[in-house]
Amino acid sequence: MAEAYSLSFHTIGADNNAMTELETGYPTQKIIMIVSIPICTLGLLGNAIIFCLLCCTIKKTNFTVYFLNLVVADFTVLIYYVIVFILFLKAVPISLYYLHIMELAHAFGFNAKTYVLTVITAERYIMVFFPGWYQQHRPKHFSEIMCAILWVLSGLLAIVLYYACYLQTDPSLKEANQHCEPTKMVRVIINLLVFLPIMIFSTFLLFTRMLTISQEAPLARLDITIVATVLLFLLFAASVRIIEIIARWVPKIHIPIVFLIFHFLDAIDSSGNPYVYLIVGYSKAKIDSEKPFQTLLERALLDDGTTEG
Repeated sequence: MAEAYSLSFHTIGADNNAMTELETGYPTQKIIMIVSIPICTLGLLGNAIIFCLLCCTIKKTNFTVYFLNLVVADFTVLIYYVIVFILFLKAVPISLYYLHIMELAHAFGFNAKTYVLTVITAERYIMVFFPGWYQQHRPKHFSEIMCAILWVLSGLLAIVLYYACYLQTDPSLKEANQHCEPTKMVRVIINLLVFLPIMIFSTFLLFTRMLTISQEAPLARLDITIVATVLLFLLFAASVRIIEIIARWVPKIHIPIVFLIFHFLDAIDSSGNPYVYLIVGYSKAKIDSEKPFQTLLERALLDDGTTEG
């Protein structure tokens, strides 16, 4: 979105004034981006592999549908970062129109990622703590329907914010941009005051249950996968949005290098998810040498045995 604290407004502004603001700490920013590009590339590769496995070889379950959509959201975010980092390093100017399109795509992917991850944790919580009710009342094809709703919500929120705030990049038009701040507050309420608490609450209860399970009963790998993915998100991605919100009321912390580091952490989160799945799926048990990635992914995501009816 056309936000004052967006990464691209620090890195690929089309005018000389924007580049002048980057002179302080430019070498450090350049190093961070040089390191970020291979990380994002590995993330794109990992997400591409997981996407192909989930689409073509892995048995479809309620949760693999969610994780497939999570992969698509991560892929969208990573493509944005790769483009932004390369344009910055190559000093390629970009028009405001294309800048807005890129910001729109990033917001679209990040919002969807937040919503899908929240639904994963919430549904797993209900499945574990209320199994009878879950099996009797879960609608058919609920995963597909819910993912479609979440993508629509993400897209609507991104588009509304885009049209409400894109004039903010022109200081002379700020007065005409009366709906920008209220629209941003709506996004904050939806993302951080509705979805994030649900995600944290469900994950906390799942984690607490994992700690209390008897040693004789093995932990469900799906629970480990969900908890690890959420922790990665909270540590690296959610912190970016929280700092951005704080910076709106504390302008002194609006420092380009600081926000670049936080966006670097955001990219790590989207890059790390595929490898979390593979690590959780690893064990000393025999792995099919012909399909190692498929074996690891099946162990990480299919341990509950729930299938789509």
